Amino acid sequence: GASGSGKSKLLKSILMQAKKKEAIVILADMKGGVDYPTIWHKKCTIITDPNNLKEKLDDVLVILEERRKLLVEAGTPNISEYNAKTGLNLCRIIVACDEVAEVLDKTGLDKDQKAIINQIEANFSTIARLGRAFGIHLIFATQRPDADILKGQIKNNIGYRICGRADKVLSQIILDNSEASDKISPNDQGMFLMNTGVLFKAYYVEDDCLEGVDINGETAG
Repeated sequence: GASGSGKSKLLKSILMQAKKKEAIVILADMKGGVDYPTIWHKKCTIITDPNNLKEKLDDVLVILEERRKLLVEAGTPNISEYNAKTGLNLCRIIVACDEVAEVLDKTGLDKDQKAIINQIEANFSTIARLGRAFGIHLIFATQRPDADILKGQIKNNIGYRICGRADKVLSQIILDNSEASDKISPNDQGMFLMNTGVLFKAYYVEDDCLEGVDINGETAG
């Protein structure tokens, strides 16, 4: 959604809930992490450099392959059934990007830098296609997820889309319809429309809400 519509606050709220459910959260923020104070760096893996992001995504894909083998051996189709059958608790892994355009934009990059971004993009694509069954998920926040930023293979495999305040063109890009421009007023903050047609008001959360979540994602006290 448009700038000021509440994207980062909604992303933080979603990630806080993921931590409370014991998920591992990897957050890419190419703006240098300035929007995420110390508490976020304690509870999550914050990445501000493309090279580090590429390496972390490589690690995530290794985990994906390991989980694939485990599920095949157990005869289960997804992580939920695997955990139920084995009594184990493979945690979910959330790979999030706050303003994914800052990650994938190749404007002004040299050949080597573009190669890194291409690999990041390929890794995102693999996770988008295969990750859900293995408990590995992508969450992207961006003002404008057009084809120059999110390639078709990635965008087509993102099942849930949420649009904040937007004009008809932006709403069409995000939701494949113009309903966000009709249902969310220009003055609304924190109001969002899902591609399922659900209109909702997001929670406003402060960063220190993470203080109540320990390093394993459990609620303290």
